Amino acid sequence: MKKVFLIVLPLIIIGGLLGGGYYLYENTINTNAIYKGISIDNYDVGGMSKEKAIEFLKAQKEIDDNEKSFNLLYEDKSYHVSIKDIGYSYGYEQIVEEAYDLGREGNLIERYKTIKEIEKNGKQLFMEPEYDRDLVLKLVEDIEKDLNKDSVDAVFDFNNGKFKISDERIGIKTDESKLINLLIDNMYEMEDITIPVEIIEPKVTKAMLSRINGVIGEFSTSFQGSASGRIKNVELSSKAMSNLLIMPGHEVSYNNTLGPVQAKYGYMEAPVIVNGELTPGMGGGVCQSSTTLYNALLLADMTIVERHPHSIAAAYVPKGTDGAVASGYLDLKFRNDYDFPVYTYSKIVGNRVYFYIYGDTTVKNYTVKIEPKLIETIPYKEKEIYDATLEPGAREMTQEGRNGYKVKTYKSIIKNGKVIDRKQITYDYYREKDFIYKVGPELPSKANTGETSNPGSSDEKAVDNPTDESIEVIDLAQ
Repeated sequence: MKKVFLIVLPLIIIGGLLGGGYYLYENTINTNAIYKGISIDNYDVGGMSKEKAIEFLKAQKEIDDNEKSFNLLYEDKSYHVSIKDIGYSYGYEQIVEEAYDLGREGNLIERYKTIKEIEKNGKQLFMEPEYDRDLVLKLVEDIEKDLNKDSVDAVFDFNNGKFKISDERIGIKTDESKLINLLIDNMYEMEDITIPVEIIEPKVTKAMLSRINGVIGEFSTSFQGSASGRIKNVELSSKAMSNLLIMPGHEVSYNNTLGPVQAKYGYMEAPVIVNGELTPGMGGGVCQSSTTLYNALLLADMTIVERHPHSIAAAYVPKGTDGAVASGYLDLKFRNDYDFPVYTYSKIVGNRVYFYIYGDTTVKNYTVKIEPKLIETIPYKEKEIYDATLEPGAREMTQEGRNGYKVKTYKSIIKNGKVIDRKQITYDYYREKDFIYKVGPELPSKANTGETSNPGSSDEKAVDNPTDESIEVIDLAQ
């Protein structure tokens, strides 16, 4: 009997242990529910299945978040944003899966200890809010469309001798990247946000333009006697250089501003200077506009960056004061080195073209005097070329000549009737050009001696010409 007891007793103990272990496994460890003591965002989900926990959390969060919203603010503008506008949500499945996995790692004893510890002390998990990036970008885009404004420059209007200046407008540009980051960071706080913006100042303000108060330089030239095509070209080119607002530090190119001198833009053929010769060409007369403007700029004391003389001295201005232009070759460039804007205006009255430079007469409160000085006149020469095909004694001009000139031009600054500065600004050389004649054989002498002249003689013969120069004879047969 005693032996039987000794055998049965261990079996009873083992059975009890096994039964107790099974009971613990079935009722504590082996469950499809989340272990007790686990909470998500302070909501107790212990004992719930994953599906039940997700359903429960969604219901609770929908109630809690129903009133969540905030405002985007800029000055007097306000944009109300609800969490639905940005696709605000949570990763329910992920956080519930994380809660479910607690106490499910290790052996039975380790798991049991973990489960009991959670049950005793509790375990809190928190959900990370999520948002729809496309909805956030759409929200920012809508705000930009409503809030953003381009800056608008003040406008200078000159009409019938009167100035009118419009107000400028400051521009606003939403800082898109900063606003997006603020929206994302605000997923937790749900506080009002001041919209970050960039202020865009206009380049031209009414205060700047108000400094234009009068004429600081003016000049005119006559085109009397010019052909209709040339007059048309003067009109078009002067108009192109009129109504220019030149801000401080800005440089202007006459050629770039004028644009192509072509028939499709209204320009016509008229005499132009090519290699020192007057020849029909497109845009003849454009140089008169550039010359008139050049002199107005000089009198306004503007900075001349590039200027060229003609190869033939212009008839409508003193030598040394012309300004030739040719597309891609010769340009008139000038720069506004004042601290105020400058405005150009041109008009044609009768047979004269006028250019006016407007600016601040309180700063440019002095006069400019331009003085060209003829340094040297270079006489032309006459050359004769023997041509046996001409009649004896014949003489035909094949090239018309002209004198050459060297000119220095000075600029004086005069204030209160006194010259306070004087300097040379240009040195020009207008090249001379020879007269060339073709001459035939000499006439026979009255005393017929039987001797003939030597048509190939290169001896110089004295002639009566304005330059007191000799004629150079050239034999075509040589």
